[in-house]
Amino acid sequence: MKIKLFFYFAILSTTSILFGCKPDSTSDSSQQSESSLRLSFATIPGDGESIEDFQISTTEVSNYDYALFLTEAYAIGSITIDTNSGVIYDINGVKMTDLNGYRVIKDHNGDGNCTIDEMENPLNRNFIAFNSDTQEFYVLDPSDIDWNTYFDTNIYPGICDQISDWAEVGNNTTGFHGEGDDDGLMPTLDEVETWPANFITYYGAKAFADHYAFRLPTLAEWRQAANGGQDFDYATSDGSKDEGIAWFNINGPSMGVAGEIHKGHVQPVESKEPNPYGVYNMGGNVWEWVEDWYNGTEVFGMPGSKKTEDFFIDESLTWEQAQGNYLKGLIGGSFNYFADTMGLEYNHAANANTGNDHFGFRVAK
Repeated sequence: MKIKLFFYFAILSTTSILFGCKPDSTSDSSQQSESSLRLSFATIPGDGESIEDFQISTTEVSNYDYALFLTEAYAIGSITIDTNSGVIYDINGVKMTDLNGYRVIKDHNGDGNCTIDEMENPLNRNFIAFNSDTQEFYVLDPSDIDWNTYFDTNIYPGICDQISDWAEVGNNTTGFHGEGDDDGLMPTLDEVETWPANFITYYGAKAFADHYAFRLPTLAEWRQAANGGQDFDYATSDGSKDEGIAWFNINGPSMGVAGEIHKGHVQPVESKEPNPYGVYNMGGNVWEWVEDWYNGTEVFGMPGSKKTEDFFIDESLTWEQAQGNYLKGLIGGSFNYFADTMGLEYNHAANANTGNDHFGFRVAK
């Protein structure tokens, strides 16, 4: 039985494939009630110095809540969608998410050969879709998807696996799968609704937060919540990086040492155990966007770590000013990254207009 359970700034030209109008600015009247969301919040005490008491969502924002947000935002004209590409843009024409986002398909070890061990789970796709008839966004039922399409090399060149290699989509109980999916069964719609929204850019996260009068946590706040009030070293339920404690890649690369490609996918936002504050999955599952700009660009090597002092907070810094120089912070590691990335002193960042299968977010207020 299954466990319970972020490119450059672009201005869009006006074309027939864009739906909805673009207001001149975001106003308070566009903010919606949070009552229909499934989010819960935990109160986090400040540090007595620079951090005041605040609230943070106990989980990452789920597919269900993000689809609900998109429907509401579309109805009031604060987002647009390119129905050809599946890309959704915010009020300023900046990419928020890609509904056609799919697993990473590449030569991971760079040896020029594609091997089955380098293939990621086909369930690492964006499960939010748009119904042009009802003008609503919804979460896809995995059983309604023709998974054979994603193994068509005419559509996805570079693939060297087959649907039968995978347990959940290929009905192969001995096929590839990740922790939490030992039953080999296709995930249900109810389960996928609880998965964290992924392929989310910083601007996709910020738009959600603005819509409900939330905000993204600062780096300092995120760490304050993740330390569990007990000065944890890792953003997990008990501060350790033990196997099974969080959704991360136990066999992943670490300190420059090559590791295995994770064969799993994101898991429900309310899974594993919460930390002492009642907050789930701050370590692992998906990397989470924070409000801080990152002062530097060398963050993608292994171990790719930068220390806290290399981050800075400057709320007045615009995207145009930051472009090409700064990145937005991503914290906490993800299901397919190695254990060290869950460390509270481990920093990561990416272009604010980038998103993939392991970029998500939570909100604060």
